Amino acid sequence: MKKLFGLFILFTTTVVYGLDISFLSLAQCEYDALNSSAQLQSLQAQVRSSRAQEKSVSSSLYPTLSLDGKVSWVSEVPSLTVGGTELKFGDTWGYSLGPTVSYMLFDNGGRGALKKSASKALNAQEQSYEFARKQILLQVQQAYFSIQQLLQRLVLLNGQLEVAQKQLSDVQSAYKAGAKSKLDVSIARKQVFKTQTAMSGARSMLAGQLRTLFKLTGTDYGINPSYPTDKRLAKAKEESKTSTVLNTDSLENTLRVFRPYAQSEFDENSPKLAALDEMAQYYEYLANSYKSSLYPRVILQGGAYFEYPNGAIREHVFLGRAGAAVSVPLFEGGKDRQQAKAQKELARAKSYEKEDAQQTLEALFSSAKDRLYGLQVQENLLKETIKQADETARLTYQAYKAGAVTFFEVDRANLDLLESQLSLADVQVEELNQLAILNSLAKEIL
Repeated sequence: MKKLFGLFILFTTTVVYGLDISFLSLAQCEYDALNSSAQLQSLQAQVRSSRAQEKSVSSSLYPTLSLDGKVSWVSEVPSLTVGGTELKFGDTWGYSLGPTVSYMLFDNGGRGALKKSASKALNAQEQSYEFARKQILLQVQQAYFSIQQLLQRLVLLNGQLEVAQKQLSDVQSAYKAGAKSKLDVSIARKQVFKTQTAMSGARSMLAGQLRTLFKLTGTDYGINPSYPTDKRLAKAKEESKTSTVLNTDSLENTLRVFRPYAQSEFDENSPKLAALDEMAQYYEYLANSYKSSLYPRVILQGGAYFEYPNGAIREHVFLGRAGAAVSVPLFEGGKDRQQAKAQKELARAKSYEKEDAQQTLEALFSSAKDRLYGLQVQENLLKETIKQADETARLTYQAYKAGAVTFFEVDRANLDLLESQLSLADVQVEELNQLAILNSLAKEIL
């Protein structure tokens, strides 16, 4: 079973910017998406329909019992005059009533093949449902990862903003004292505005990603996504009104849950491939059913009836009747042969489709594994780069205060640090995307 984390959507009573914090967990989003999906509901209905169809076809393997009745009328009854007396052989009115049992004794496997084809159709629908379920989970996961990415971006940008605001304050004080130039103040102020603009852009993008997630889950959880922010920015000074405060599973915890999928193996019998294989077999059995129509059929029938008249004798009688009927097709214009051929070709088409799908899915799986390896290398390098960039930014600002470098160098060092931090978050989220792809195509781990 999938590893799920987080339990429910929780709305805490903690207040930030006058708003309650809304907690979105990935597990709850996955649960809601699966329960609200019209696509899955449609596929479930198709599964139920296929199951009913299979039961219907299976009933043809058993005898049928019916209550048969008939009434007859003839305008003239044969008669014979003997010794001046007219003897009628029968009566104008007649009827027959009683139970009848019928059974197809031999049809060259036609009903069996039809039953197997119905079973394969049911299996194909069930596998199609499972594949759609995995795809919906993948979509929800990737939408959720994007929200985590943008929230992390907001936090990092806010950290840079706090640094930029402090440096602006320092530069302004130094400028008033005559120690720094107006250019330094201008550059420092530009750094603040640039970071605020980036934060606003990230919040707008976050609003769009929340809308995407809400569409997938079928609910907005009572959240106004127009201009959201992150819970970790509780002490940040906001220039614009915040619509909602979000808290999600941490990026680090999500990575910890998904990292084991890096060791997964491609499922050669994944739901997509299994559904195509079942459909190929469905058409094969359907072809066999059509071919069986070219051979004789033997039907047994028997019953007990209450009748009048008893043949030529005008009396009521209770009698049993049994018999066998043989049907031998002589000419049907090639209809069943062509139908069998058509189903064979459809089976062949599904086999080729499965082959193509398998190549595509294997390529996607391998590509995700290759991509994941490169991302893991980048992640390690970026962590080292951030350490160095942080040290460089700190030393550069000290050097600036000592008059050894210009504020351009300070601005550049701060930007290098921010870019490295943002790149690390982007790489980690891309790792999650690749891990989610691997999980959607991998063998189930119970």
